[in-house]
Amino acid sequence: MELALKILEWTVGLAVFGWFFWWRLQKDESGSRGFVIKFSASLVVGYLFIRFGVAWFREGGLIAIVGLGAGMSCALAMAIIWRDELTGVIGNLFGSVYEDRTPIEPKPYYAHAEARRMAGDFPAAIAAVREQLEKFPDDFDGRMRLAALLAEHSEDLPGALVVIEDTLRLKTLAPGQISYALNTAADWHLKFGRDVEAASLAIERISTLLPGTEAALHAQQRLANFATPEMLAREDNRQPIAMPEYERKIGMHRKFVAAEKPDINAEERRLRERLAKRANDWTAREELARLYVEQFEFFERGLQELEILITTPGQPKQEVVRWLHQKADWQVKLFNDVEGGRATLKRIQELFPNSAAAHRAATAMFHLQPVSKFARKKAEE
Repeated sequence: MELALKILEWTVGLAVFGWFFWWRLQKDESGSRGFVIKFSASLVVGYLFIRFGVAWFREGGLIAIVGLGAGMSCALAMAIIWRDELTGVIGNLFGSVYEDRTPIEPKPYYAHAEARRMAGDFPAAIAAVREQLEKFPDDFDGRMRLAALLAEHSEDLPGALVVIEDTLRLKTLAPGQISYALNTAADWHLKFGRDVEAASLAIERISTLLPGTEAALHAQQRLANFATPEMLAREDNRQPIAMPEYERKIGMHRKFVAAEKPDINAEERRLRERLAKRANDWTAREELARLYVEQFEFFERGLQELEILITTPGQPKQEVVRWLHQKADWQVKLFNDVEGGRATLKRIQELFPNSAAAHRAATAMFHLQPVSKFARKKAEE
């Protein structure tokens, strides 16, 4: 039984040793010849270490010191023989602490397509983008690049719209990407198709697909100020302005005619009609507030219109902050009400605590100052 175990041990040992020799032979960068030389030298050094170093060290006495020196010399020789392998192991050990081994995520490469586009070779640019989309079919940027190449450079608006429709079916799209795609489609309907109805439908889809979001609010504002067919017709039929012949000494005999003041009552009616159609038309209500303050001098009514904008639920943060700053500015300039202005700015801190807008409001509160009599008198003049 002991003999069988001895044979098994030698067989397994030689098999492992042979496998290691073959595997290391394949990995060695210096080639098979270099590895054989280093391995042969290692066998000789190993034999000397066991035959003399270990044997002398076991005898004890002064000869043990000689054996220790021989063993250290053999160890140094082994280190010199396998120095490249040792430095590689140590370097990998320390390098793994600092090296980021996270696998690089593959991404589409559109530089070639952009270079073709800038060179005017649009078919090649389209082909390059399509090649990348075959590898990355869910890439939003690549799809919008392809749609832009078709609509803006190949006069293929239907093809571009098909690409956008396919893009909207992706399940990984963010709300901002959906809004961008539909707004872009609306722009192309107006620019290339001169189709106001199709453009309006594209904008309305933002509210349908993204209800209750900031993108939907912005879509409503765009619809409230959308171009009409009449506006597009006037733009298409616009005649060039003929420049009059240059006249010398024009300042000596030219009659200056004062610009005719706009009909503020008609302007008020126009803005009210817009608000009757869309009560949340920010632009119309803000223009109406300015009209009351700057033209009619109905200061309280102007502040009321601004307050409607501020208190309407769902308004974007940046717009609410801007309107509150405008209200505080009017309170100080129109009523010399510094405390009222500070209270208005304090609402920003209450609505959006610990935000950049709150910090800016605190700074503005600190710098609010009463309007001097000279400044009020100059403003009245």
